[in-house]
Amino acid sequence: MAHQVLARKWRPRNFADVIGQDHVVRALSNALDTGRIHHAYLFTGTRGVGKTTLARILAKALNCETGLTSTPCGVCTACKDIDAGRFVDLLEVDAATNTKVDEMRELLETAQYAPVSGRYKVYIIDEVHMLSKSAFNAMLKTLEEPPGHVEFILATTDPQKLPITVLSRCLQFNLKNLPPALIVEHLSNILGAEKIGFERPALEMLGRAAEGSVRDALSLLDQAIAHGGGEVKADQVTAMLGALDQTYLFSMLDCLANLDAKRLVGEIEQLAARSVSFDITLKDLASLLSRIALVQSVGVGAVDGPDAASMQRLASMLKSEQVQLFYQIALLGRRDLSLAPDEQSGFTMTLLRMLAFAGKVAGTATTAGDVERDAERNAETRAELNAERNVASAPEMKYGVGRQNTTTGAPSRPKMPREPVTTRTLPEQYGNSASPEPGTTTALNGDWPAFVAGLNLSGLAGMLAKQCEFKSFADGVLELILPSVQKHLADRPYQEKLKSELLPHLGANLRLNLRVGDVSGASLAAHEDRERLQQQKAAEVAIDEDPFIKNLKQDFGAEVLRASIRPARS
Repeated sequence: MAHQVLARKWRPRNFADVIGQDHVVRALSNALDTGRIHHAYLFTGTRGVGKTTLARILAKALNCETGLTSTPCGVCTACKDIDAGRFVDLLEVDAATNTKVDEMRELLETAQYAPVSGRYKVYIIDEVHMLSKSAFNAMLKTLEEPPGHVEFILATTDPQKLPITVLSRCLQFNLKNLPPALIVEHLSNILGAEKIGFERPALEMLGRAAEGSVRDALSLLDQAIAHGGGEVKADQVTAMLGALDQTYLFSMLDCLANLDAKRLVGEIEQLAARSVSFDITLKDLASLLSRIALVQSVGVGAVDGPDAASMQRLASMLKSEQVQLFYQIALLGRRDLSLAPDEQSGFTMTLLRMLAFAGKVAGTATTAGDVERDAERNAETRAELNAERNVASAPEMKYGVGRQNTTTGAPSRPKMPREPVTTRTLPEQYGNSASPEPGTTTALNGDWPAFVAGLNLSGLAGMLAKQCEFKSFADGVLELILPSVQKHLADRPYQEKLKSELLPHLGANLRLNLRVGDVSGASLAAHEDRERLQQQKAAEVAIDEDPFIKNLKQDFGAEVLRASIRPARS
């Protein structure tokens, strides 16, 4: 017997075999069981989600010799003929190749005749949106008042192109894209039945690559089996798809979190050596960033699986603003990839753009020297502990200031002064003492913010220590309070990491007692937020009071974009 591709061999033959479309199956089954049959159905959805499959199952349910049923027998003559594609009362039309009005009229002329062997004469019109306007007009009357023995089942991937007159005559069902996890489970069952060995990570890559389409997933699975010589292995699927292992994504985000440009470029070179698809890499990177954002917003329970720990670690290293920025840059970079000189250079520029803005979001400079220094210590801590800043370069101006007026000959934008306008802020007090320099260690003495700043903690320990407020320290027991909005930091890995960092300073018998509750704003993080707000206000005042800026407003009608004002490091 000739080989049959998996997409055809495992095509559902009844409603029970259809996966991921329970809302449609339930509605159709109830209608068939109660005899409430509509004369026209419309199935919409992307390719490969089951539109024509459901149409054929519905045709069997309408014509099964056991009677009108939601569970066609599959063994009677009508069921077998429909499965084999030779049932005389089932007419399948591809509207993409039969778009003309004459072809539609010829088809509809047969509707007046009774079925030859079945209970209903069923018309399945696939890609119905491809019909011409005149063809739609020709079918409207029949679609509205068909003979009692006629059923229309329309399918389309683009329902927006259908005339409203057609939509109003149909009972519409929207089929959903299947989630990767459900596709992976389906592929796993099929491979088990086929007695073909596989690796779970390989199926996960196929599930993501299918983009919600079961047919695409089965076609890719067929290709993977052939590529792997009868097995489905992760490394073979990686080579076939040009995809990359998720560990490379985590490595790249590590580089971005630490502002490590040299290592980041090295990671990109490794991807190029493996001939990966940079388009897929950006897509997978955006997907990973979206899951990290969930961890930051909802907590560690938002994701599961083998990568949960890595995502939790990155969620603590990256600011939420950085994650959002990286996600947007990944989307735009993927959109513009075809405009780049080549895929690798376009991908490299996208990642370097993330790197360039990563420091700005964290409050750091992004010159080459800054990137090299920040690679050696946590960029977030270094930026937030810096107490003195300058006003950023002059803000952007609206209303086309700087363009030559070709009609009046007005001058272009005057040159900005060489020396930027600067402002200084006095260091705010951490309880009893002034802000310590990073890297210095101080005794606790009840001054928790100064103590934490002196330790210069990073990673999980730094995140937790900065958000906590000091309650007491006696007999080796350190009591801290964590605000409820940061309760996800109270998880055991965070506490254990902080305790291990504090042991050398507070004694080997240290016990950490952490509770979530109301706080007074005395944490290091709260202090730094107030300091940043003060510096921002000072920078805005300095810009508003600058004589040069005032002249621009008065002479050219310029407007200061306040969102562009940023305090800069001195």
